[in-house]
Amino acid sequence: MTQEAGRARRCTALRVNGKPCQGWAQRDSDPPRCVTHAGSGEAPSAGREPGEAEPISIASIIADLASKQRAISEYLDRHLTPEATDLDEIANLFALHGLNASRLGRLLRDQRALSGAASDGIAGAIAQALDELSTELGADL
Repeated sequence: MTQEAGRARRCTALRVNGKPCQGWAQRDSDPPRCVTHAGSGEAPSAGREPGEAEPISIASIIADLASKQRAISEYLDRHLTPEATDLDEIANLFALHGLNASRLGRLLRDQRALSGAASDGIAGAIAQALDELSTELGADL
């Protein structure tokens, strides 16, 4: 056994940004390649390390949370009857529904703030108030 064969090696593939991958190579791969690069030798996408997940956007989180909120609502609509015997499960689902709605509302608020749409509304309100004061006071503000 050679000295090189007994040691863990780094992947020698290049990432999209041109830099070496440097992920750990799979055993007995020749040339040394990590799990991500073992088949193609190409990097999955620019700037990410092998095995790194796709970046998650706030819009995708909101969409996922909204779909789960609808699913909980539909489940509660179907199973909330006078004959419902598992009140603990229904209480837990209502608690989950409330928490999910709160998180969804905060994410939507944050998304709006990040997009600049919230500042447009505030700027418009301030401009309108200044216009009204300017007219009332007879001075340019």
